[in-house]
Amino acid sequence: MRVICIAGATLTAALALTGVGRAADAVPHPDPSWTGLTNPRDVITARQELMEHIELLMEPIDTLQVKDTFDTARLHSAAETIAAMLLALPHLFPPTTNLYDPRAPMPATLALPPIWKNFANFYALAGAASRAAEAMADAEGKPALRAASLKLRASCDACHALYLRPYAPPKVLDSDYQFDFQSALRKK
Repeated sequence: MRVICIAGATLTAALALTGVGRAADAVPHPDPSWTGLTNPRDVITARQELMEHIELLMEPIDTLQVKDTFDTARLHSAAETIAAMLLALPHLFPPTTNLYDPRAPMPATLALPPIWKNFANFYALAGAASRAAEAMADAEGKPALRAASLKLRASCDACHALYLRPYAPPKVLDSDYQFDFQSALRKK
């Protein structure tokens, strides 16, 4: 996986030097394979699904901090899978998916506009998180595994702090206190 990352970085650098491969320089065609143009909401759904699956894989990794495990192979496998997923993740953020609406109670995406204002930083953070996951996949022994899991969580949290809408709990309204549960639950 490291070879792919290095080769990808070299290829990206070569393409950038020639002016080829940059989204701003590319002229999209009405080809359906330009899914960022033809189906931006589907791309948003794809990245949301990817992130949900990463979070599911992170559950046993995060649990390692409070509970011992005997299944280190599962943790190594989860970390290896997360590393690959994080390499793909930034490619699911074309500019046409910058659809965050701060006024919407349920916006199309929770990805904040600063991603596209400083995409290079976002891309670098995703790469750093992927490398942290790779390091965890390679960690030997439970102390090293625990330390690597903390670094992986920290790398995820660093990106989320900058680029993901913070969670805001629902607000309780006066009408909520006035709600007549008896009438709502009464059989008709």
